[in-house]
Amino acid sequence: MLDTQPTKTKLSAKPVAVPGLTFEPSLWQSYKIARQNVLELIPERAYHEPIFCGGKGRGWVMVADPRGLEHVLKSRVDAYPKNAILKRLMKPRRGTNLIVSEGEEARLQRRTFAPVFAARALKNATPAMTDAARVMLDRLEAARNDSEPVDVFTHMQSATCDIICDLVLSGRDTLDRDALRKAVDGFVATQGRISIFDLLGVPNAIPRPFELTDRSRVRMDRMADDVIATRLRRGSSEPPDLLDLMLGGDPKTGDPLDPLMVRNNLLGFLFAGHETTALALTWALYLLAFDPAVQKLAQEEVQAALGDREMASFEDLENLQLVGRVIDEALRLYAPAGFLTRVALEDDEIEGQRIRAGMTVILPIHAVHRHRLIWNDPDAFDPDRFLPENKATRHRFAYLPFGAGSRICIGAALALQEAKMLMASFLARYTVNLLPGYTPKPQMWFTLRPAGGMMLRLSRHS
Repeated sequence: MLDTQPTKTKLSAKPVAVPGLTFEPSLWQSYKIARQNVLELIPERAYHEPIFCGGKGRGWVMVADPRGLEHVLKSRVDAYPKNAILKRLMKPRRGTNLIVSEGEEARLQRRTFAPVFAARALKNATPAMTDAARVMLDRLEAARNDSEPVDVFTHMQSATCDIICDLVLSGRDTLDRDALRKAVDGFVATQGRISIFDLLGVPNAIPRPFELTDRSRVRMDRMADDVIATRLRRGSSEPPDLLDLMLGGDPKTGDPLDPLMVRNNLLGFLFAGHETTALALTWALYLLAFDPAVQKLAQEEVQAALGDREMASFEDLENLQLVGRVIDEALRLYAPAGFLTRVALEDDEIEGQRIRAGMTVILPIHAVHRHRLIWNDPDAFDPDRFLPENKATRHRFAYLPFGAGSRICIGAALALQEAKMLMASFLARYTVNLLPGYTPKPQMWFTLRPAGGMMLRLSRHS
């Protein structure tokens, strides 16, 4: 199981990490920690041990062993649905969506959306990614100042938001993208955080205090309703985009999707389709600034692949192997969804550990990606972990930035493609550097963001 390849990172220092919890917190302490950073709730032992239990009553079990993860996420996925806290964080105000659906309802939605993420569709998405890269470089150049840092996270958000809006809506319908990003930020900062009600087991039907005042979900719902109403008046296009497919219903039976399901999934794709990719790019840029030697090698690869061009194409992707490995390593060290929870529907056993019905099953993805029994020098930045010969020695469930099994993120291939194209275009023009004494803070509420943004200095190639 252990990744035995020696790390190629030359630096003695390690990129920023979140320390494991060294004591068992009370309920109130857990709440205060979770409100600040969910990752700080992961015990230190989760980075060393494969599986262990804790808590009172039915208690909880924390699973960091790849075989145990496979059991929960694939082999017996229907016996381990998402627990109440995760559903509350991800569930729309009304109705359901692909993120929280289980069983046949989830399968229906995946059938409907699958054509947008097929291989041909990914190639057809290239123009939208190229356009977004061009706009991203223009925005960065306007913001860049030789003496001041730039918050690259906001620029990566803008670029990936442009891409997902164009892919979902084919550029045919107007959406206030700045308003969408602000609503997403508002959601992450308020409703995307754990409530004391969650830890007390208060049913999700009872509103949390912040849900009574925060309007981020209401604003997003209204934006989606306006876009859908406009599309219904105009009719579908050829080839159909994601919204057309949703409005067209189940491709197997022809039955229409519930209108709330259409709205909720439209918002789900707009949110998840830009947030996670923006974060992967942001943390990858931090790692390149942290390790200038790797950045130089990546720039040389981009130069060889693109020549005098600044915009990467679909045909360039196969020649951007190191760029891809840097993104993979960023997703290992700073997975956007670093903490998953499930509930056991029945008595079971995971890797010799007895599981009782009703038990909370915690999957600390962040700790799995830095586990001492799985990875060599796990806190080091080493893109060569993802060379084919090294990947072949690892268990499939040791690396889960997009989940796994039947519930794996439907947009994973799309996210990786756009991340590589945007990163290559960035490196074709800029070198990124850390500010003296600057260390970003990984902070997870709903996703793993850099607290306060990612402030890096950009210099343009001569």
